[in-house]
Amino acid sequence: MYRSRTLVTALALGLVSSSAAFAQSRPTSDSMNAQGEGKRIRITIENLTTGQTLSPPVFVSHNSKAPMLFKEGEEASFGLMRIAEEGNAGPLLSSVVTKNIGEEFGAVGSGTSILPGQSRMVELEVTREFPMVSGAAMLVMTNDGFTGINGLNAYELSSPRRIEAMAYDAGTEKNNERKSALIAMMGTDRDPENGKVQMHAGIRGNADAPDDWKFDPSKSVARITVTPVGMEATGSVNSDGMMKR
Repeated sequence: MYRSRTLVTALALGLVSSSAAFAQSRPTSDSMNAQGEGKRIRITIENLTTGQTLSPPVFVSHNSKAPMLFKEGEEASFGLMRIAEEGNAGPLLSSVVTKNIGEEFGAVGSGTSILPGQSRMVELEVTREFPMVSGAAMLVMTNDGFTGINGLNAYELSSPRRIEAMAYDAGTEKNNERKSALIAMMGTDRDPENGKVQMHAGIRGNADAPDDWKFDPSKSVARITVTPVGMEATGSVNSDGMMKR
C-alpha cells in the first residue's frame, strides 16, 4: 500500500508554512457544533520535544457513548491510524465524528502544525450532553507515533487543567525509520504492522531517521492545558501528570 504523494506534499508544505505563520496565528474555533448551550474551552498544546513536529491537532467533544480515541493494548482504529501515520484527521472526522454530531459527538476543533518548542491554541465548545474532550496529533518524524488525550471531562472544569501527554505507537506501521516510509522525508511507502497501541520506544536513529529527531520516550512530548474561557488569569493550574490511557 502506498500513501498519496499529494497528501505527503501537502503535509510537508504545511509544516514549512506553519513556522512562517506562527507569529500571526490565532486560536482556531471549532468548525462544527451540535445544538445546545455550552461552555467554551481553550486548549493550548505545547510541543516539548526538540526535534519532532506535531501535525495539526484535532479535538472533539463527546459523551460516554463515543468510542475511545485510543487505548493501550488495543488495535488502533482506521481514523487513528491515518492520524498516526500521516497526520490526516480527515478520515476520522468524515467517517466517525461528523456522522454522529448531536448523538455521540458535540463539536470539533482543529489547529495547525506545532514546531518543536512552540504551541498552538484551539477553542472548542463543551456541553452537559457532550462534556468530554479527546484529541490527537502525529509525531511527524516517526512512522506511526502520536500523542493526545482521552475523555477529559472539560465541562466540569472550574480552573485550568494541565496534562503531560506521552508519545504512543499506533502499532499500525513498523518503525523501520526508512526514508521511503517516513512522511517527514517525503516517503510514500507503507510497512504495515498488525500491532496494538503502546507507549512509543523512541527514535533509534540507526536507519534514515537523523539523530536530531530523537526524543525521550519516558518523558512527555506535549503539554496540553485545557482552560475554561474567562478563567485564563487564574493562578491555579491542576495537573494530571503524565497521562496514560
